[in-house]
Amino acid sequence: MDKRCVALLMAIIMLICLMPAGTAAAASPNVQVTLPGFKVNLNGTAIDNSMSQYPLIVYKDITYFPMTYYDCRFLGLESSWQSNTGLAIFKTGVKWDYHQYKSSTKNHNYYSAQVASFKVTVNGKEIDNRSEEYPLLIFRNVTYFPLTWRFAVDEFGWKYSFDQNNGLAIYSGGGTAAGQITLPIVTRDNGSKGAFTMAGDYFYYEGQNGKIYQSPVSDPAALKEVYQLPSEFMWMGIPASLYTDEGRAILKYHTGGVTMGTDHLIWLREDGTAQELDHGYSAFKMYDEYTVRVDHWAPPIADNLQIKKPGETEYTNVGDPECYFGRFFLDYGQGLSSQPSQDLYLIGHDIFVLGYYRDESLPNTTGIYRVNINTNETVRVCDEEAANFKIVNEMIYFTDRDHRLYQVPLNGGEAQLLADQGVGVYEALQGKVYYSLSDSRGLLTVGSDNIINPGGKVKSLEVQNDYLIAIFAKESESPYKMMVINNEGKVLYKTIEDVLLVRIENGKIVFVKDN
Repeated sequence: MDKRCVALLMAIIMLICLMPAGTAAAASPNVQVTLPGFKVNLNGTAIDNSMSQYPLIVYKDITYFPMTYYDCRFLGLESSWQSNTGLAIFKTGVKWDYHQYKSSTKNHNYYSAQVASFKVTVNGKEIDNRSEEYPLLIFRNVTYFPLTWRFAVDEFGWKYSFDQNNGLAIYSGGGTAAGQITLPIVTRDNGSKGAFTMAGDYFYYEGQNGKIYQSPVSDPAALKEVYQLPSEFMWMGIPASLYTDEGRAILKYHTGGVTMGTDHLIWLREDGTAQELDHGYSAFKMYDEYTVRVDHWAPPIADNLQIKKPGETEYTNVGDPECYFGRFFLDYGQGLSSQPSQDLYLIGHDIFVLGYYRDESLPNTTGIYRVNINTNETVRVCDEEAANFKIVNEMIYFTDRDHRLYQVPLNGGEAQLLADQGVGVYEALQGKVYYSLSDSRGLLTVGSDNIINPGGKVKSLEVQNDYLIAIFAKESESPYKMMVINNEGKVLYKTIEDVLLVRIENGKIVFVKDN
């Protein structure tokens, strides 16, 4: 694992704490076990087995480790228990902080345990516990694994040593974790979770009855109400959303009907105040000096690209007044059937946005246009049709109506076809392009047929601070539901938890669990 990952502080936010993983449902007759008569050190932490609710135990001269929820994660593992599938253990490679299961009474030296009789899989491989020389055991209703070379080293990747003076020492490697906290995020009537984001040093989330809260990352329990969604929003039942843009926490919600209603964009400031940035139907981007807006009112109109420059209080239209900006046109006939686009970038003095002309002498497809905010020069970047696009460094990546993926330099030219099959979501990190197929199955990179996380149905891809975050759907066949990949293409962290949202900011990884 690279040094950046080792230094990365991980704060893992979960909505519901699970029962200790490894809880047993069935076991065989008793066997005799003892507590270790030697020192035990896990990742540099001295373990007090005498006062532990789940101490390490010894059976047939082999030390056994408790697969509780926190103990697993402290040593870079994750575990889950299902009554129909048994216990599943997976290596993640990243550890949490130590959480002690402290007992109120001192342990004895001798106890009875049971041989586990339910199904157990380790990294997807089933264990035949009946034939194991050192079988998995059940002690205090928790599954215990033998620290044999096969499990500790080959499967879990731990380093361990033992001598009479220092006792047993286990090191799992991995980064440092800050543990888990709980935020009171609302569960909506349809079972989905409320809005959530992280910006700067604060969490922002939707609570009960349309209240929006702010909590410091350093003290999540110190919540403060910063916004109240209006009653029109509440009875309309259209979900609000929270997202982070240019370091700002933005709340978006809708009031009124579909046609006569309006969207609202609210900036939730760190000082607890709120400012409405825009209302209506639009694509909107606020930069330090400029604000860029595309009017999305229906029916489509031309001359709808706007900018507010420093010192100005009103928007000024920019670009060719004959161009329809910010829409992908599905039907190029008189009906002008289209869908609005949120793809909007200001780089230097140029706005990059989708555009379309009804002039038959010009290209009759939607394309990516570069608009100079000072001269109004409007130039098509490449000939290929574009349905959506994103800009990463000096490259534009886009797909057409058939979901084929292309790239073209920022200054324009001939586009290069990257994937001629249907592409779903896509992202680029340090020149490496990741994408899913249009049915969301399979995460691939351009130039390789190797599937990352086979069986994973890609839900979303996002690049944050030189890391790619891949979230996979609950129904994926793969056990891993989220991965963090570095700029060399290496998977640094993966989890079997179902994930709603991930943020990497201020040196922390934060994820919200989806139950």
